[in-house]
Amino acid sequence: MRITINQYVLNGARLKIESRSDTGIDTSVDIDMCNLSFFVDKIPSYLVDLFYLASIAYGIDRAISRHTSSIDGWSRKLDVTVKSPNSELFTRNKERIDAMLSFLTGDIWDIDYEYTDPPAIQVSNLPEMACDFGQVNLFSGGMDSFIGAIDYLAGPHNGKLCLISHYDHKMRGPLEDQNVSLCALQPYSEDYYHLPSVAIFPATSNEKTCRSRSFVFITIASLIASYKQIKLVVPENGSVSLNYPLSPSRRAACSTRTTHVLFINALKALFASLGTPMDIENPYEFKTKGTMVRECKDQALLIASVNRTNSCGKRNMKQHMTDSSASHCGRCMPCMYRKAALIGYLDATTYGDTLAQLFQDNGARSDDFFAMLNFLRADLTDEDIRKELRIAGLGRLDTFEQYVRLVKATREELKAMILAQENCDEVKRYVGLI
Repeated sequence: MRITINQYVLNGARLKIESRSDTGIDTSVDIDMCNLSFFVDKIPSYLVDLFYLASIAYGIDRAISRHTSSIDGWSRKLDVTVKSPNSELFTRNKERIDAMLSFLTGDIWDIDYEYTDPPAIQVSNLPEMACDFGQVNLFSGGMDSFIGAIDYLAGPHNGKLCLISHYDHKMRGPLEDQNVSLCALQPYSEDYYHLPSVAIFPATSNEKTCRSRSFVFITIASLIASYKQIKLVVPENGSVSLNYPLSPSRRAACSTRTTHVLFINALKALFASLGTPMDIENPYEFKTKGTMVRECKDQALLIASVNRTNSCGKRNMKQHMTDSSASHCGRCMPCMYRKAALIGYLDATTYGDTLAQLFQDNGARSDDFFAMLNFLRADLTDEDIRKELRIAGLGRLDTFEQYVRLVKATREELKAMILAQENCDEVKRYVGLI
């Protein structure tokens, strides 16, 4: 499918990047530049253009349905012509950008660049940027980003913490998650600043996998990181970041890679190649979610506020929940990791289904659940794990053995979660725990 970026249209603080596919799908995206316009004339222009490019990719990602447009049941062939003031620089980095986006979304991206004048955005004032910041963190409203904020604020630090968020008005939940969990950080209110959540509005909403969102998220944070010359932190537990496949069929495109080490490394290489090396770090890269909870620097605040964070990837699918009033579906892997992380603590999270209910369904409502059970019952040796990690392209990394240990720790944490469940003997027997 071919998509052409037509023009940048300003309407006050809103920037619309108009685009359309050759099949007539409106792939345009609207960006609220109210606060981000502050950075337009203060950092290298290509960083702003990279954010626009990430937003363009997100608009396309959301508009083009995998169901109707994939070439193999998942991947889409996306030939895109982007107009950019930094077209020459991006053209020199074309292969790098195409490969990074293809790895991230599981599609085939082929982007060409044409020159256009930069949109004449009115620069805003952001007095909070006069503060001394020590770090900028992604803040999604999930438990991991909440822990990431706590660990900075409760530990020794130089300068305030800057928290960055974004949302899509066609996907309910994230903005509310961010606001609710932000309120729970009130004890540290003097030590952080939350840049109001950046609105990214795709014109068309045909696809919900939206694997490109982390590219948008990080490019927003890069504007602040560049301006203040500070570290950019992506707080995500290692189990989700690595996303070790639960089965061979989940190896490639179907495995999310939003914070995968190879994607983060590709981003670092891209920033360096563009001319602005970026210090991007995930301090929890080798930690399970349970380890994050146990080592949290203000565990009392975390446990008291845990129900004000949300980890679920399918919470809006109420029709599939036994308890439709629950805040979490209890079926997806993020829910499983969350439940496992909080074993032994007072977990006020509500889940739409129990493990016993999911087992009785025999996979009718959750492929993730039985994939997890089969992953846990498999007799994996260290060498089996190493083989899978090599297939994933991690074999040359100096940290390779740490990923092996992470996979083993993840399996043990999930098994402990199953053992801790009451009235769940069928599941325990299936996995081989009793």
